[in-house]
Amino acid sequence: MNTKMRSRHNRTITVRELIDALELEDENALVIFSADYGDYSHTQQALFIEGTTEEVTIHESAYSRTGFAIDENDEAEDASVLEQTYLLLK
Repeated sequence: MNTKMRSRHNRTITVRELIDALELEDENALVIFSADYGDYSHTQQALFIEGTTEEVTIHESAYSRTGFAIDENDEAEDASVLEQTYLLLK
């Protein structure tokens, strides 16, 4: 994994860290994620979760603001694929 990919890869958390972060929260509270819309004022857009999960791999992508995209077809070149499977919350 190259240096650029490694530094961005380190910006995520593990399932254990997520569980620990939610442990003291109201278990009936609704959960959303947010993402920077990319506009001048960095508006935070709400990303809703359907309640399903799946394992995915990600790869470098020039078309994504994060620099990565989900490899839905498993066709990305080996050099651009991250060496770990991720849990996608949908």
